[in-house]
Amino acid sequence: MREILLRGKRVDNGEWVYGSFIPDLIEVFYGDTRLDGFIKPFGKTKEERLMREVLRESVGQYTGLTDKNSNKIFEGDILKTSIGCIFSVEWEKEGRFLGFTSERKIVYVNREPKAEVIGNIHDNPELLEVNS
Repeated sequence: MREILLRGKRVDNGEWVYGSFIPDLIEVFYGDTRLDGFIKPFGKTKEERLMREVLRESVGQYTGLTDKNSNKIFEGDILKTSIGCIFSVEWEKEGRFLGFTSERKIVYVNREPKAEVIGNIHDNPELLEVNS
C-alpha cells in the first residue's frame, strides 16, 4: 500500500509542513478553491498535530518514490540525474502520477529514479531555467 502524504508551505513563516491536506470550509461547502488550505501533521503530541495554514499552490503529494539518497520525492520537486538532466515532478489532472518533465518532454517512471532531489519549483524555480 502506498503512503499518502502531502506537504505545503506555511502561510505564516514559509516552512514546509507534512501530513494530510484539509481544504478550507468555504471550498468544502461551496467549491471555491481560490482559498488556501491546511496541512494536519501526523505528530505524536497535541502541538505536533496542530493544523497549519498553507499556500494552496505549494501543496504537493508524495509520489511513493525516493531519490538516490532515500529522500521522498514530492510533486513539485526538482531532480537532477548523474548526467546533469534536470526534471520537475508533475501529476496528471486526474491525480495519477505522470512522471518527470524536462524540456517539455515527459519521462514516465515505473521504478525508483537514479536521481537526486535538488530543490523544488516553489523555493528554487531558477533551477529549471537551465533547461528552458
